Amino acid sequence: MFSQTVEYALRAMVQLASDAPEASTTRQIAKKTKVPSAYLAKVLQSMRRAGLINSRRGVGGGVTLAQEPDEISLLDVIDAVEPLKRSGRRRGKTVTPLQRTLDNALVQVRKTFEAVSLSDMLSARRGGSKPRRRKRKHPAPRAKRTR
Repeated sequence: MFSQTVEYALRAMVQLASDAPEASTTRQIAKKTKVPSAYLAKVLQSMRRAGLINSRRGVGGGVTLAQEPDEISLLDVIDAVEPLKRSGRRRGKTVTPLQRTLDNALVQVRKTFEAVSLSDMLSARRGGSKPRRRKRKHPAPRAKRTR
């Protein structure tokens, strides 16, 4: 369902959350997450452009989260590299049952990933409690319904 790029981005961001507030180099993140370093560098560029990470070159530099791990949802990470959206354009004004079903499924998937933060992934990794629901920063897109 998800591309390798999305999985690499999620792995890297969970690792950064685990290392927070310390900075990590791209090489360190690549080694810990088993992601090729050159590929990871491109993925991290997308994270930086989306405002999810800060990066600084040189001695004492590295990569850090731009926000607290509980403020970054898995959906934020996914949307930074490959936004979850329907690919096809609708023609005409009527919505078919298939289109409605696909729209509703996409809304549910988006809600699921929006409700889980990076810190929830750390709790799950450590055997903590199940993820808690996050308050939305902005509402998820809603499927349009026509009768």
